[in-house]
Amino acid sequence: MLCQKALIGITDNHTITVYKRDCKNFASYCRQNGIRTPSQLTDRKNEILQKYEDSLENAGYRPATIHRYMSAPCKALEVNMGQINKPKRTADMITRGRDTEINAQGKKEVTQERFERLISVQKVVGLRRAELAKLRGRDLRTDESGYCCVYVHSGKGGKDQFQRILPSDIETIKKIFSEVPPDKRVFTKTEMNNKINLHGLRAEQAQRAYCYYKERLEADPDYKYICRKELALRYKAMHTADRITNQKFLADIMNDKPYILRGKNREKAITQGKPVVYNRLAMMMVSVFHLSHWRLDVTSVNYLLINYICLFDYLFISS
Repeated sequence: MLCQKALIGITDNHTITVYKRDCKNFASYCRQNGIRTPSQLTDRKNEILQKYEDSLENAGYRPATIHRYMSAPCKALEVNMGQINKPKRTADMITRGRDTEINAQGKKEVTQERFERLISVQKVVGLRRAELAKLRGRDLRTDESGYCCVYVHSGKGGKDQFQRILPSDIETIKKIFSEVPPDKRVFTKTEMNNKINLHGLRAEQAQRAYCYYKERLEADPDYKYICRKELALRYKAMHTADRITNQKFLADIMNDKPYILRGKNREKAITQGKPVVYNRLAMMMVSVFHLSHWRLDVTSVNYLLINYICLFDYLFISS
């Protein structure tokens, strides 16, 4: 029952596998605690989900892991995760790709000529590893506003998306795609077989994009109207949500207040010498057009605030 309901609308194979596993783990927890029928579960679903979260927290799991383990059961039981009391993921808890003492293989591979094309594309597009592997020669397109984009078929969560290219990077991406036949994959299995910190490059590209939009918005106050129009067009193209949700998104893009970091994220930013105040509209442009997250909290914590190992420092040193 849990798996069937959790997988409604999910088409991505990896997500399906993860959701099935997480539903089965939750079902095992229920059986161990005397919950053996669907009615027993649904009658006390919020209470049981909260106790399950408590058990994960007591077992020492990190906030991001707890969030992932809870996603499928909450979806299956139609419970908003905001109703579950769980720890928030903050920048100081994120470690992937930040440790300078690990991934020696990836540091070596980033300097090798055989991965030059892969790095060149990732540097200007910023996709997830699985999305890069699925790219074909036909996937360089224009979006609903006429911008040069890389089309991602069935990205995270099984969703299609358009990843926008910054003006300064269009020539680079066009040259690489022009050399690939429409039905052929852009990267071979050999090229994708590496330990390079591609997520770090994704974050670096997000930071470049944020600077681009922030500078344009500061130089031209009227540019915000163009941004709002493009965001509304993308939302209309990608969503079929109800009227209330549409109104909420429109209210978000009309919000002129800055995005201010708080709590541990603020402390982390101050420690790193990074800003604690961000241009909200510039962040929205990055989140929607360059990360396809549609969430400012994810954009700030996972991409703008974090100091990743800069792969191009290694390239510079090695040369």
